[in-house]
Amino acid sequence: MPEPSLFRHYQIVQDADGNNVELIRDADQVAVLAFDTHRQEFVHCHVLLEPLADKPAFEDSCRQLQKNGHPLLARLLDFGEDEGNPFYITSSVDGETLRHYLTRQQEIPGWLAIMVACRSLETVIALVEHTDLLPEDVLQGLRIVQTGAQQVQLQISDYRLRASTTSKTKGLKPAFDKSAKLLRTFFQEQSGGGPTLPDQALPGADFMELLAACLTSADRGVTAALKDLKNALQKLSPDHLTGEIPTAHKPRALLAPHLASYQEVARGVVNLVRIQSQRLDMANPYSMRGTLTKTGRTVLVEQVPPYRLSGTSVQTLDEKALNLAKKREFPGLVSIVLLHESEEISCLAEEQVEGVSLADLLRERHSLSVHEAYLVLAGLDGALDSLEKSDLKTSRLRLEDMFLLTGFPREDARTAKLLLTKLNEWPAFTLMLRAHPTLAAMAGRGVDPAVLLPPVDSQKKPVWNASWLSAVGSFLVGLTPIPGLTPESSTGLRERESLTRLFDEEIQKAREGKASSRGDFLARYARILQHHDLVKPTPAPISEPLVTIQPKPASRTRTISANSDSEKKPVRESAPMALTSGVAPTTEKPTIGFAELLFRDTSVTESGVGHDWAKTAADAPPTIQDGEVLLPPNEFVPLWLKAAVFLGGSILAGAILAHTSGNALWLKGHGMKSTPAKVAPISAPTKLPSKSLSQEPPPGPAAPQVSVPTLPPEAARPSAPKLLQPPTSTLKDDL
Repeated sequence: MPEPSLFRHYQIVQDADGNNVELIRDADQVAVLAFDTHRQEFVHCHVLLEPLADKPAFEDSCRQLQKNGHPLLARLLDFGEDEGNPFYITSSVDGETLRHYLTRQQEIPGWLAIMVACRSLETVIALVEHTDLLPEDVLQGLRIVQTGAQQVQLQISDYRLRASTTSKTKGLKPAFDKSAKLLRTFFQEQSGGGPTLPDQALPGADFMELLAACLTSADRGVTAALKDLKNALQKLSPDHLTGEIPTAHKPRALLAPHLASYQEVARGVVNLVRIQSQRLDMANPYSMRGTLTKTGRTVLVEQVPPYRLSGTSVQTLDEKALNLAKKREFPGLVSIVLLHESEEISCLAEEQVEGVSLADLLRERHSLSVHEAYLVLAGLDGALDSLEKSDLKTSRLRLEDMFLLTGFPREDARTAKLLLTKLNEWPAFTLMLRAHPTLAAMAGRGVDPAVLLPPVDSQKKPVWNASWLSAVGSFLVGLTPIPGLTPESSTGLRERESLTRLFDEEIQKAREGKASSRGDFLARYARILQHHDLVKPTPAPISEPLVTIQPKPASRTRTISANSDSEKKPVRESAPMALTSGVAPTTEKPTIGFAELLFRDTSVTESGVGHDWAKTAADAPPTIQDGEVLLPPNEFVPLWLKAAVFLGGSILAGAILAHTSGNALWLKGHGMKSTPAKVAPISAPTKLPSKSLSQEPPPGPAAPQVSVPTLPPEAARPSAPKLLQPPTSTLKDDL
């Protein structure tokens, strides 16, 4: 097999037979799959077959595309000329082309066709709003990727960067209106006049023809019409979807055919990891969940790309991350616990994070408030410090690679409840980063905040600056929505305007090569919060402790204060823990929030050791709220205290009873004398004999009968003289 070709720092990907993996080949260009050894990601390398007629126009279009990035547009990483052949390189989109996907669909479910049409319109709208570089064959330039059991996403991976040889259709507005009307009528006829499209199959060829005509005639001048068409089609989609996308209609991943199968990966680690399930998670389809045989820790197992795909750079970075995990010097980074090679297949196992990623948080909440976003960015600043100290050559972090630790997995029911709680109501939280490359990240899946920034050479300039934090914040507050979500703003208009200006200024500095430090950015962010009085607690039935994290100075010391008048105490950064490292500020009425009940009385433990947070909350002491004592399900009374009270009470009651009945030991201590109880009166004044009852009476006249208590048979036998016992009485008579 020949050695893979290397163009600059891009290695051309080869298949199992040693041939280059081609993505596009036509009269205008040839596109091949390559691997960026600096950024650790797969890319699409487009080589134009003819020289440029207008080189300045080509370069201006490339710069404009780099300046105006969007999550639905493949990021333009590099461009130029090589021996007279112009080229441009874009990030990878891990899916097949929309034309190829629709060609193999004889029939397509109605709800899936609606989703494909809406996602296609969203991508085209994002492109025409930023720049007029829509390719002539739109269906060939769009790639479809499955992101969930019932969700697909379309991204554009090819651009029209050279002047077209054929003139575009004249009269764009009438042409688009006609094609849009035909597409809308097609769906309305299939719905049978109903409000939504029923779950029935539609002819795939007709749908592809109508959609292609509609997208081809799109332009910046019909942006409003594109949005109206998208909204009209969205209304025909069913409100609730059941089941999953059928197997025959699932989009095919671009990278999967060049990797080992799941069975081969599972067979390679069979003696080390017990695979729990091979059911795919479409957000991360290249990983399988398993359990380490020795320790029982839950891990994610996936293949390390072979040499023909990525060279040796990925293997080297994984080995370095494994050594750091063994030393336990950087607990803020996701650990690699296993690197194993068997049957020419290298596999890695990373420890599953007991928390939620920022992508999951945004999919649940759509957007965060201005104050919540500040808390996340401040925590992210501390996590980036650990990443920089680790000396790992990481140049990309997705929202899926940033985790908020909660102490239990994402699938836990308690996580869903916690996601509905605002972050400033959590006692504290710690961020953890996945610094090593994964197949999902290298394939281009997920949301990379850096798409809003121009590409930088990570070998020469720092990547984690204020501009990158601004890009992350833009996603957090919903200024830039993640694909498939509509942000719901929960903050005022003035705060969002101030924050938008701050983010735009920092991103513009990155475009000019003058990015500022993270500390300066967080200081400006904090001043915006103080200006709009967002950090002051407001009276409410349930108080919300607002924690302001001031930006750090030159040292790595962070100051946390409840408000501007409180005493500031420096807190050193420490190992990450599950939402329990902070202390909630004191308020007028001591209350306990939802998360504090879940995570009370926790401590730093070794990674992989879980806690029963629900039991800890149930054993918490009572809480005073609004003048009432709130008790958890189990009262907080130790068992030893219950036993001591019971034994002490029993002894005291027994002592009182013995003293009352005259059988107490302290009453018998002086010559065994005790006060006799009262005896019933005798019928005649007769003196009882002093002899023992066991002796016979002397002969003589019969004595008058007296009332004497009957003795048991044992008393008739000869025995030592005994004291005369009083008659039996009840406890009521004694008292």
